[in-house]
Amino acid sequence: MKKKETKSGKKTRLQKNFQQTVLKFYRKKNVDEITINEVCKKLGVPRSSFYYHYKTIRDVVAEIQSDFLKSNRNALAAIKLTGNEKVDFVNCFEAVITITKNNENLVRAFANERYDSEFLRSWAKAISEGFSKEAGHRERVIAFLTIFGIGDYLNKGVSLNSFDSEAAYEVASRIYDIKAEFYSALTK
Repeated sequence: MKKKETKSGKKTRLQKNFQQTVLKFYRKKNVDEITINEVCKKLGVPRSSFYYHYKTIRDVVAEIQSDFLKSNRNALAAIKLTGNEKVDFVNCFEAVITITKNNENLVRAFANERYDSEFLRSWAKAISEGFSKEAGHRERVIAFLTIFGIGDYLNKGVSLNSFDSEAAYEVASRIYDIKAEFYSALTK
């Protein structure tokens, strides 16, 4: 992927605009159907502006996903673990909900409307690594339960903005309990 950023490493306003515009198109059609011409036309910029930052539309999509996954990892890494597995899970879940709320259009596009399985696997990996530095099978199960819990909520057409901390706690507790029941059944 070819991209140029400012000296501070921050994305330019134009890069952010490219990402937002590509995401809007992606919500309506497959990535291979999105053209550089239509993105540039929508933004009112020449094609050379696009090529200054990216080579292809897929590069933009990859960068959107990468930025989202990085924000998940950073948010989860910032959580101070208590040693209580359930409390730690609830705190991690609330962090994931916050990131998801801030990126609801992205999550709707990749998880609900287009169901990008590779993105979902990468997101689960980012979450499971956040739950544990040595993420294993148990953490991945929790991560997938988290993602599917969020996805189910979004599939109902409800905005995550209505997902307050009380609702997040209830959902996180239930997901944790499901995981505990699952592992209990496996060990019998």
